[in-house]
Amino acid sequence: MRLESRELALISILAALYVIIAALPGIPIIGGKGRIDLAASIAPVFGILLGPWKGGLTALVGVLLAWLLPPGTPSPHSAVFIPAPVISSLTTGFLTTRELKRLPSWIFASCIIGGLIVCWYLTWVGKSAPLYPIPHLVALFITIVVGNWLSGSIEGEYSSRVILKRSLIVPLVSYCGLMADHMYGNLAFITFAELFMPLKAIPLLPTIFMSVLPISVAERLLMTLIASIIGVPLITAYRIVMPQTKG
Repeated sequence: MRLESRELALISILAALYVIIAALPGIPIIGGKGRIDLAASIAPVFGILLGPWKGGLTALVGVLLAWLLPPGTPSPHSAVFIPAPVISSLTTGFLTTRELKRLPSWIFASCIIGGLIVCWYLTWVGKSAPLYPIPHLVALFITIVVGNWLSGSIEGEYSSRVILKRSLIVPLVSYCGLMADHMYGNLAFITFAELFMPLKAIPLLPTIFMSVLPISVAERLLMTLIASIIGVPLITAYRIVMPQTKG
């Protein structure tokens, strides 16, 4: 992966944007505790914009800076979630790149989501809550069924037809990236559950996961909408200025 000076500048700008958005309070979750992480909503856009490697690098730089700088919380508790936005960017980058190592790149996106789902079922929580990954299986279905159509689909010159196509594709791709992010977060939480909750509550994890599933789905759909609202105009502007840059 070679980086030109203008690409380094763009990565720096986007990483800084991630840090700024991460400092915002987020959107309250109606019916649940916590807030929607706005920064996680733009991570899929990095992959679509720059491809898997440069997009993933941008997300990594952004999340590390957001973790280290105030109001971030640099601790082992939060460190386990650092890879989540990177995985999101990698997934969307693979989905919108035509080929990698002479293979259709959507295959790599499918492997990421599919591998995470398999890991879910290997956990004791996953065995007790087998229906939980339904939204993630939808994302896997998208990558397998229309992955070939999505590859390279956001390229093209400025026109109403291209923008309409992007308006359809960016939400699909962003959803896949955000569900990969979500499943990684679930697995990290299960693995290090003793860091986040009382030991006596850990046996209740399957019930907890299933009870919050509707809220999680609504949250991810809203994040997909945010990614689309930001992503479509940003990608369109970027393709006009730097039409051939991606990787």
